[in-house]
Amino acid sequence: MNARGAQGADEAPDVLAADAATAACSEAFAGYRLPGQLRPAGAAADCPLLALHGARSNLQRLNGLLAPLQQLGVGSLAPSLSGHGPDSPMPVEQTSLAHNLQEALRFAARLGPQLRMVYGSSMGGALAMRVAEHHADQIQVLALCGPALYPEAAWSAPHFGAPFREAISTPFGFLQSRSLDFVRRFAGRLLLIQGEWDGLQATAHGAPAGRAAGETTLQRPDGSHHTVWSPIPAEVFSALADAAGARLQHIVLEGADHRVAAHLQQHPAVARTLAGLMQQALHAPQPDQGPRRLRIDLRGQLRPA
Repeated sequence: MNARGAQGADEAPDVLAADAATAACSEAFAGYRLPGQLRPAGAAADCPLLALHGARSNLQRLNGLLAPLQQLGVGSLAPSLSGHGPDSPMPVEQTSLAHNLQEALRFAARLGPQLRMVYGSSMGGALAMRVAEHHADQIQVLALCGPALYPEAAWSAPHFGAPFREAISTPFGFLQSRSLDFVRRFAGRLLLIQGEWDGLQATAHGAPAGRAAGETTLQRPDGSHHTVWSPIPAEVFSALADAAGARLQHIVLEGADHRVAAHLQQHPAVARTLAGLMQQALHAPQPDQGPRRLRIDLRGQLRPA
């Protein structure tokens, strides 16, 4: 990623017309500016959803989910965070998880009282939990897709470098995250979205417990092999599910690994079904009694897990 010039932090946020479905916007920070994409929807043309991408990604990767959500009447705002995608004003070594959180909070503030739901993928899941904690009085749904769960040392790391990598590499270090305490207190719904081949048991694939299985080769029923990406420890999914308790809706995407954004782009029917579940969660008046566990197959068909 190449560094490029950006406008100063004293400039006002702007909105630039894009097309009937989306509008480009941006937020200014100290010496740089970050882009965002608004997808207003519904009779009020509002945006109740803030959507946060993962590492080495940007807002464009979320379109496969946000477009069907918009068609169902759920508007969104998705920003690109510094250090990750091709539209970043700086390389990853010049920013940090804490800086990304401040950026996400700035975009969340832009939505004001409209904000009722936060979605985060991978690293964005860790950020989504902190944003929801900051706006706990108005967030009704927290949707976490293959979420990272970071120990507190990762949040204090000065940049995405050696101290950050060391913090997130400690087995079971994520259990020290204060976000687990927040999820236990959170009064709304938690949608935990998991690719079928993410969260594999590390010990079954040559890695220690409390760590991720990583890149792993699996055997199909027909005897052929395929390589999957499983960077989220199995214990992260179980810790979040346990913390959510009866407010949990656990959704497994069959045939997917951690790369859910690509899976949704390749399988629009899956994206539509997932969007429908998110829309239902946002508009349901009360959390269901007891956790729900569901699976979505490659045709977009929904069934109990």
